[in-house]
Amino acid sequence: MAFLQPASVVVAPVLAIAAALLPTTITPQLTRAAALTVPTENTPRTQAIQRACTDGSSTACHRAVLRAIDNARRAEGRKPLKLPPYYFRLTVPQQLLVIAHLERVDRGLPGFTGLSAKLDLLALEGALSNTLPTGPAAAAWGSNWADGEGSALLADFDWMYNDGPGSPNVECTPTNVTGCWGHRLNILGHYGPRPSMGAAVAKVDGVTSVTELFSSSPAGRLHYRLPKAATVSPQAR
Repeated sequence: MAFLQPASVVVAPVLAIAAALLPTTITPQLTRAAALTVPTENTPRTQAIQRACTDGSSTACHRAVLRAIDNARRAEGRKPLKLPPYYFRLTVPQQLLVIAHLERVDRGLPGFTGLSAKLDLLALEGALSNTLPTGPAAAAWGSNWADGEGSALLADFDWMYNDGPGSPNVECTPTNVTGCWGHRLNILGHYGPRPSMGAAVAKVDGVTSVTELFSSSPAGRLHYRLPKAATVSPQAR
């Protein structure tokens, strides 16, 4: 899937999705259906984001994106995204892990324990090639790719909330909605009770290439482990 921002937007990412989801019944059907309910309308990038995010790493940009994410979550009946205090000390792949984990557990889905070393390598292959990572064979998997995103938060906003009808998603049109919300559905996909994740970032021809890969395959050795408190779902706290 290609995802193109109009020329007036300061940061112009190109996003793509891929998935190979195998049928399974491990996650309760009602929880899964509720989590995969897509927003009633698309949330475009705000003027505040466009003004502040010429540098995606600036504090002003982070605030603008978080405000937009929280407004979109509020429209879905969700609480604001609460980043851990150590978030801004993490690498981009680690930040992608934390955000994807929070987006899942906030919706009652199983989260992640950390970044899988083997999935990180697959994600890096995709990032270096400016293309989607391919997941492990004989496993459910989904992957997202973004070219030109200024930060992990911006990628999450576009993947989760700016991916539906009326968005710049070229595969989500009034006459063909089959590609709408594909990035979001990958993040919230059903990968069994112990999902694994890999993520990577690379510079290709001077442009940031970011990938994330989700799978039902065992995580194996971890490149990075989430702090224990972060892996507990809100329902269990």
